[in-house]
Amino acid sequence: MSHYYSKENDSLKSNEKTIFVNIKDKKFSFVTDHGVFSKMGLDFGSRLLIETVIDNGVETVLDVGSGYGPLGIIYKSFHPEAHVIMTDVNDRAIKLTQKNAEKNKVDVEVFYSDGFNEISRTFDLIITNPPIRTGKDVIYRIFSDAFLHLNNLGALIFVINKKHGALSAIKKCESIFQKVEVIAKKSGYYLIKCIK
Repeated sequence: MSHYYSKENDSLKSNEKTIFVNIKDKKFSFVTDHGVFSKMGLDFGSRLLIETVIDNGVETVLDVGSGYGPLGIIYKSFHPEAHVIMTDVNDRAIKLTQKNAEKNKVDVEVFYSDGFNEISRTFDLIITNPPIRTGKDVIYRIFSDAFLHLNNLGALIFVINKKHGALSAIKKCESIFQKVEVIAKKSGYYLIKCIK
């Protein structure tokens, strides 16, 4: 089976299912499928990330590697005034995100982009649960490209497990960003905020 960080995943046999997510007393439903990350339910790291960032309202948000869309869609639901853009390299993920945005009645912009290749604007906030299995080169490129796509004092916030290289990711980000801090730690997951 192809990895979810791949454009070709839409050719996999489809077996859509609906999952339900409750965030701060708001209920969401998402259609998932084969070939997308965490298809059985919202993963622990993404939950930690979204539960932390939804308290901070900003004007422009980018969700890199949106998968089937939970992070950006939940953020937009709590901040309807924000302009939220969601991108992924996986065609099936993009289609699911579009379907899930409609299902959850939020207006977000969704399109294909391999990392930041198709992104020309800057943002107040960039969020990601990075595709760890793609390796450090891809992950670290996301960090350095995020810096270039942030407004001044904008933030990249990402989640990463300690056993998947959280400490080395922090060191890498410290070589790129003005300020890097761990804003939450839970069950081995680090939530890292990098400020331009």
